[in-house]
Amino acid sequence: MNQSRRNFSIPILAWTVRAVVLGLLVGPVISLLTFLVAQAGSIRTTHPWLHFLMPLGALLTALLYQKLGPYLRDGGSQVIDLINQGILDIAHPTSIGYEMDRDAHKQKISTKMAPLLLFNTFITHLVGASGGKEGVGVQIGASIGSYCSRLEMRMLGQRQSIQQKGIWLISGAGAAFGALFNAPIAGTLFGMQFSNPRVNRTDALLPCLTASFTACMASQALHTHTLVPVTAEAFALDLPTLLILLAYSILLGFASRLFCHLIHLTKSLFSRLTSNPYKKALIAGSLLLLASIVIYLVTGTFAYNGLSLNLIIEAEYGNTSKFAPLFKLLLTALTIGSGFVGGEVIPILVIGATTGALFGTLLPIPVSALSMFGAIGMLSGSTKLPLACFVLGLELYGFGNPTSLFFVCSIAYLFSGRLSIYERQIVPQIIDPDWDV
Repeated sequence: MNQSRRNFSIPILAWTVRAVVLGLLVGPVISLLTFLVAQAGSIRTTHPWLHFLMPLGALLTALLYQKLGPYLRDGGSQVIDLINQGILDIAHPTSIGYEMDRDAHKQKISTKMAPLLLFNTFITHLVGASGGKEGVGVQIGASIGSYCSRLEMRMLGQRQSIQQKGIWLISGAGAAFGALFNAPIAGTLFGMQFSNPRVNRTDALLPCLTASFTACMASQALHTHTLVPVTAEAFALDLPTLLILLAYSILLGFASRLFCHLIHLTKSLFSRLTSNPYKKALIAGSLLLLASIVIYLVTGTFAYNGLSLNLIIEAEYGNTSKFAPLFKLLLTALTIGSGFVGGEVIPILVIGATTGALFGTLLPIPVSALSMFGAIGMLSGSTKLPLACFVLGLELYGFGNPTSLFFVCSIAYLFSGRLSIYERQIVPQIIDPDWDV
């Protein structure tokens, strides 16, 4: 009995220690990322002429990737592939609908990834491209987890299974996501599910939870600024309101589908335009600059460039332009097509929040709630992670009516289609075609 208890407690203690160390590393690095993005935005606001450097910023980003390794551009896909390879060692490939090279476990996430992502994200926001920071943060967290895994193997002289390496990646990614939003539970669920929502890596629950909470506390101890939206106003949920929410959620699902299709289409069009990465960066960067100038001439502001976090706050009061979702969608698609790095999560939240604000005067639901539903519901459909997004909504907004939020996240996901912002993610089918009816 004592031996059995010992065999159970030692792995728990070992992974707890590993996760705490990982969280203490990821938290400060995420704080650095947040600081760099904030500084870039502040410099750009003070010197608006920096927007005219968008083509050069795209060219510099392409140059760095070409010189340091084009494979680094697919860091997010590599992380997902390596995590899913661990799943394949547990389940038969046909049981999860995923096929890939069985030698994927021999790949290593380069130590060059994290510093390159930090610098390129700074460039993205310095010149005013419409990117986020969560995609980069997740890759950085996973790369730190990968490095810790290799370091432990060198120190102990022991090999690790692909499942153990996957736990390191999951914990690093979850810790980074949690620290970026100061949402440790959402970070935990994100880390466990983002590579394959159909398979919940419960074997990574303890280390991912521990790393996420540790990273959040470490980043907050460094006074890292995180998004703090207005608390959404609660409302009574009766049958007419539920039907309105149903229609609104379906709309958000189709908006998610549109966003994912446009992102994939933009990447494809620019890739077909030219195979030369430098020409592609200059052409796409010039189009992004042209679109930014046109929007500035129409609105008199560059608020749609960069993170655009202020638009989320304004949307909760119903103070945004009715064209705000369209402007942000256009700039985000061109930004990603230009090769800038950052991520899509914050732009999705902005597009969703401003979409919700459009309906503030039309529906008998508080505009702050509609804005929150728009942001979180559209994110649910775009990431295919309704449960993680539901928890993120609760942790971010402190909403007092979780029933309606969960309903919106679920319906938006169900109508969001097969495309995801994570290209290598294994998107689950809504209904299994093998089920007997």
